[in-house]
Amino acid sequence: MFAQNKGFTAAINPVDFVISVVIVSIIVAAVAIPTIQDVLDSSNITGIPNTVMSVIPTFLGLLVLVLIARGF
Repeated sequence: MFAQNKGFTAAINPVDFVISVVIVSIIVAAVAIPTIQDVLDSSNITGIPNTVMSVIPTFLGLLVLVLIARGF
């Protein structure tokens, strides 16, 4: 009765991919990481939660590197 969804794979232009990776990298490096670091510095969190939350900017940087590596 209903057709099976075979999926849709969109073709992406390599130039579009590079531009999107550059934009995401700029946003993460210039906006997200400094904002999160500023909030963590001005917060009143101590102990283990502070240790865990202090690695969030590092994980964002690693996420961008994984995005770049996975795309190429």
